[in-house]
Amino acid sequence: MDMRPRAEQRHEPMQGKRKGRMNAPLAPAARKRAVGGRDPWQVALAGCYLLLALLIIYPLSQLLLGSLRTGTGSWTLAHFRDFFALRYYRAALEHSLYVGLMVTVFSTLLGVPLAVAVARWGVRGRALLRALVVLPLVSPPFIGAYSWILLLGRNGWITNLLKAHGLPWLGSIYGPQGIILALTLNLYPFVFLLVAASLSSIDASLEEASANLGATPGRTFRRVTVPLLMPAILGGALLVCLTAMADFGSAMIIGEDYLVLPTLIYSLFFNEMGGQLAMAAAASVVLLVCETAVLLVERWYLGRRSYGMSALRRTGEREVSPPLRLLASAFTYGVVGISLVPAAVVVVTSFFPSSGPVMWPGFSLGNYATVFYSVPRALFNSLYLSGISTLLCVVLAVVIGYLLVRRSSRWTAGLDALLMMPYAVPGTVLAVALISAFGGRPLLLTGTVTILLVSYVVRRLPYAVRGVTAVLHHMEPAVEEASVSLGASPWGTFRRVTLPLMMPGIISGAVMTWVQVVSEISSTILLYFGPWKTMSVVIYEQVMSDNFGTAAAASSLLLAAVFLPLLLLNLWQGERTAELV
Repeated sequence: MDMRPRAEQRHEPMQGKRKGRMNAPLAPAARKRAVGGRDPWQVALAGCYLLLALLIIYPLSQLLLGSLRTGTGSWTLAHFRDFFALRYYRAALEHSLYVGLMVTVFSTLLGVPLAVAVARWGVRGRALLRALVVLPLVSPPFIGAYSWILLLGRNGWITNLLKAHGLPWLGSIYGPQGIILALTLNLYPFVFLLVAASLSSIDASLEEASANLGATPGRTFRRVTVPLLMPAILGGALLVCLTAMADFGSAMIIGEDYLVLPTLIYSLFFNEMGGQLAMAAAASVVLLVCETAVLLVERWYLGRRSYGMSALRRTGEREVSPPLRLLASAFTYGVVGISLVPAAVVVVTSFFPSSGPVMWPGFSLGNYATVFYSVPRALFNSLYLSGISTLLCVVLAVVIGYLLVRRSSRWTAGLDALLMMPYAVPGTVLAVALISAFGGRPLLLTGTVTILLVSYVVRRLPYAVRGVTAVLHHMEPAVEEASVSLGASPWGTFRRVTLPLMMPGIISGAVMTWVQVVSEISSTILLYFGPWKTMSVVIYEQVMSDNFGTAAAASSLLLAAVFLPLLLLNLWQGERTAELV
């Protein structure tokens, strides 16, 4: 059978490809096979809009309307005018932008070289490292912040040790530096996970071609590898920035008088003299606009460049000199070790005898005995809700991620912006919006487990979507076009070609989603009811009651419940762990 005409036809669309066309739709032949004469991906796009409109636009519209109404129900812009006119509110906005920028920069500086060292330079114990590096995401932020206070606070262990040796601690853990430290060591795994997944999907022939043309390994990395990693780097940086700007726990515990927008919104909602709901809604809208602007800047940058490649032969471990491998190992274990200090403090103090806020050195299981009666059900709730939420997020992320990259248009750009909206709103505010929207007819969800799942899915879906899109940006459409031209249906091509190539990003996005849902507190504290109390709620209640010993015991159980499955997953994958994250 003569295959020449088909081969020529298959390659024809690629001959005219220009810079920026990497994410162009598949060839027309690939789009015509559809159910009922309709493009199934257009149907999927419409379905995604309808679903997100119900779960995102409708609740947040209640928030926006609240910011534009007076107490008498008339329309006004006075709340926004007051926000930008008063220094008190403007300072909170400036602080949030500063914290978001600094945490993003430092997280990127840690996450990128860490991913390269683990994925490329043969650092020993990679399966263990991949499990350990996720642990900072599991520990609730307010527990991590409190751990740093125990170490570096005014009466902290390290502070007192330095004073005892005549070396007083010159800095302060309180304020912006403490927030930046706690959030950086908590959020850099976002960058690591996406960059490590992207490194495993880079086509080895590109770097080999650069080397064959005389480029040094360093020049190849700077001029070839780093540009190909930009979707993953920017995707991870975006998640870090949005998370840092919307974080409530760390700023509340360690920020003291350093006001940021999430703590401002919380204080406005739950003011002891009466909540200023309209002003809190206005501050939430400002935060939403800022984070949407960050998203649009990222999309604009990625849209100017092409990142496509066939990725038919993936890169593996590189041969490096022993000194470089030793340096990489020291850096890797040093960063991971420091980021696990809060978790180590939590585990150690969980065995200290305690009475309320007072703890003293020793060994006791009393803290575990205190929380044990409430843990089994709460632990089951956390694992069950996080598992169901992650599954729903992965299914939606595969569809949405494919639409964003392969069916790029103004409509999909709008879908991407819509997707990030709830991520820009603090969890407490999103919970209030969901209660307002679904607290009565026609759709009553409050007092049910469904409203918890809705909150988790709409707020954590961006993690899974970023994991999928980071890998899809590297997949050349010609691979799928070749499958279709050889007679495979679009669905068969997606299932047998596209989906397996997307798997590293799917798994990394699922891991990020799962560990974030497990430790979710800001929305859960308002939405849960009796039998659906989670581990994070148990921990929060103990912290607020000044029972840090029992809070540490509950946190240790949560860390173990997440760490052990991740470690077993990485060990089971063996040499394929590079494809996990």
